[in-house]
Formats: sequence, structure tokens, C-alpha cells
Amino acid sequence: MNATSTTTPRERLAALADDDRFVEHERHTPSANLARFGIDAQDDDGIVAATLTIGGRAFEAVAQDPRFLGGSVGERHGMKLAAAIARAVDARRPFLVLAASAGVRLHEANGGELSLGRALKGLCDARAGGLATFAIGVGDVFGGMSVFAAACGALALLPEARFGLSGPQVIALSRGRGELDPADRAAVAALFGAPARAEDGVAEIVDGAPASMRAWIAAREATAVPFAEAMARAQARLAAAAPPVAAGPTLDVEGARAVLAPFVGDVTAQELIGVDAALRALPRGVTTLVIVEHSRGHAASAAAERVALSRYFAHHALVLAELRARGVAIVGVVDGVGHSAAFFANALQADRLYASRRSRIVAMEPPALARITGMDPRILARAIEDDPQLGHPARHFAALGGLELVDAVNDAR
Repeated sequence: MNATSTTTPRERLAALADDDRFVEHERHTPSANLARFGIDAQDDDGIVAATLTIGGRAFEAVAQDPRFLGGSVGERHGMKLAAAIARAVDARRPFLVLAASAGVRLHEANGGELSLGRALKGLCDARAGGLATFAIGVGDVFGGMSVFAAACGALALLPEARFGLSGPQVIALSRGRGELDPADRAAVAALFGAPARAEDGVAEIVDGAPASMRAWIAAREATAVPFAEAMARAQARLAAAAPPVAAGPTLDVEGARAVLAPFVGDVTAQELIGVDAALRALPRGVTTLVIVEHSRGHAASAAAERVALSRYFAHHALVLAELRARGVAIVGVVDGVGHSAAFFANALQADRLYASRRSRIVAMEPPALARITGMDPRILARAIEDDPQLGHPARHFAALGGLELVDAVNDAR
């Protein structure tokens, strides 16, 4: 079977499996948050999770369905993703994601971001524990799912796939069409297309034939290096592509505790890789890392996409997992705003997360929420304050179990 835009997730998994068969998990998981938008929930919430054998070896795998809300990650979708990783860890099986997703589903922004954040944490900890992880972009991969895919041990894209953190529409909405015109196919392909990503070393290209995909998985598993070596190589490679700057957040060490100050302004690749160098060099005597979160997020710009900012956020989340694996407890404290991927790959990766009552969690700014959900601006303005799934005040994230509210931030630290 050749991969096409009409190939279903179950067909993809069956085609990859040695015997064309797989055991599906958690099939009945429809979202409970879509009816109010006039959207019929899909029984599997746009993701199929399965156990299958590839080349005689058992894998835990997930395949996303871009036909359902662009493969976006809602609350239950993300939970299924996290559960598949947990099964892989428990059984010591490799993990494979066939990614095709627009990122967090903005119709249930808080639940989607929280569940995808937990899935990313599980993935990074699995890699730090030596588990083999693979991602193949079988469709467009944007937003938080691009960070997730980049955090896997090996990443490939089908020739027609596109890959990036901020998609063409998001960049145009944020910076104007002078920055990037989504209708300019050549410009979009030059920035996000699989050939461009392969040329930059972000991903490999594999054709959609199941035999080719199986061969790629086998080759990448055969040439895999230990996690510590992979992290050292990635640190050097990413620093060469975006040399670190000295103006990034400070990392203060006092005895057994280190405190990472907030990023200032848009979070950049250069700041991230500089911070990661400092984190990886922390003295062995440090047993607690406190991450103070307050940022306006990352730059939704063509420049950020040229360096593939997704992989820098992915590497940062992996560095936190690397520290956790050596016994460092990570505490996150939101003291202001936890914004998009800057929060998702940073404080949301902590073992314990706190936020002051005045803090806000922002998956996406109101114009993007309005465009995706179709909500009347006046209704949306109220929802951004009071809605459990769309609301920005940190109390909504706390109600979902994503963090603990505190009156005094210093107490959380």
C-alpha cells in the first residue's frame, strides 16, 4: 500500500505490521468537549493506538488521523498518546508514532496542552531510560506535535509532509503576509517541506511504501547510540546551527538547588541551547532545579522556522529528562504567564508544577482561538476568562489537575 492522504490510521498500522494485524487499545475514547462547537466527536478521537510486530519485534505504536480536526491533540487524544508510551516502557518495547497533526486542539486548549505535555514528559523519560523511539511524519506535523516528534530518537517525513512549530497561517496571523504568504506554495515548501527539512538535517525522507518505512525503522534502530551520546551530539549540532547568546535566562546555583530564571521576550533557539548547555553542566551536587516560568512565548516567524525551533524545544525537554534521570527533582513555578511551546517544553515538564493565583496559561492568543473555534469575539472574550477548557487564568489548568495554585510564589520555590 502506498501512503496517500486517504490512507486511514488503521490501514497504515496494518500495512506496517508483519501479519497485517494489530491489537488496538482504547478504541472508544470520544471527546466530551466538542458538541458545543457543533462538532461530532470521533470514536477514537483522531488517534489509533496499537501493539504490532515489525520485523519480528513487538512495538507500541500510535497513528494520528489528519481527517479529524487536522489530527489535533485533544484531552483524550493526548491521554492515549501518553498511555501508549507507558505501555512501551512497561513492556520494554520500542515506540513508534505515525504523526499527522496540527498540534494542540484549540477547542479544548487546556486539556489538550496538559495531556500532550504529559505525553512529551513520558516520551523524554522513556528515551532517557534507553527506550527506542521513532517518529514518521505521514502528514503535516505542526505545533506541539512537532516538538513531540522531534524528541523521538529518530525522525523521518514522507516526501509530501510539512514540519514546523508555527504553521503558515499562524505566521501570517502573527506577522502579516509580508512575512509569509500561506498562498505562496513555493515559499511555504521552502520553509516547511520535507526536502527542506532533510537538507537542514531536521529529518530524513522516507517514501510511504510500508517496506521503505520498515527498512528505515530497522536501519535507525541498528545505528542508534546510547542516550548520553545522542544528547551530546545533539547539543553540539544545535549549537552550531544557532550559536548560543549570553543574554538568555540566568541559572543560579546555591548549594543543592538551582533556579532557572524566566525567559525574557520571545524564546529563541539561541537562548534555549545556551540554557541547555548550562543545565547539562550543573554540578552533581544539585538535587533540585526550580524553573520560574513567565514568557510571551516563542516567535511565530519565518526566522524561527528556518532553524526549526521545534527541535530546540524538544532538546530542552530532553535535557530536563536527562537531569531527572540522574536524580534531580524539577519544580516548575508559573509566576506570570505560561505561554504555548515555551511553557509546554519548560515548566510543564516539571515533576511538580505550581502557579500564583494571578498567573495565566495561554495555549494560543485570542485571534488564533477565534479563527479555529469560530466563536463570536464577545463570547470568546468571556470564555478566555471563565471557560474550563479555553480559560487563561491558571485556576482552570489547576482544576484539570495540571498544577497547584499558591498564594506566595516563594513558598513554591
